[in-house]
Amino acid sequence: MNTNDLWEALGSMDDNQSFQVLTQLFARYEQRREQHPDDPEAAAFFQALSVILVQVQSCNVSRR
Repeated sequence: MNTNDLWEALGSMDDNQSFQVLTQLFARYEQRREQHPDDPEAAAFFQALSVILVQVQSCNVSRR
């Protein structure tokens, strides 16, 4: 699948399916990090996730 197809698939999911996708991604990279603690791809995933969480949380606080 190309990125356009992936965006379309993500956009067509309900909240429960989106949560499942996030949970599966998290679990997959967590397993990679446990098996290979120095895995740069896993480190990049968790770093990006951390940045995104902070951005989303700050946007949600600003809306209140």
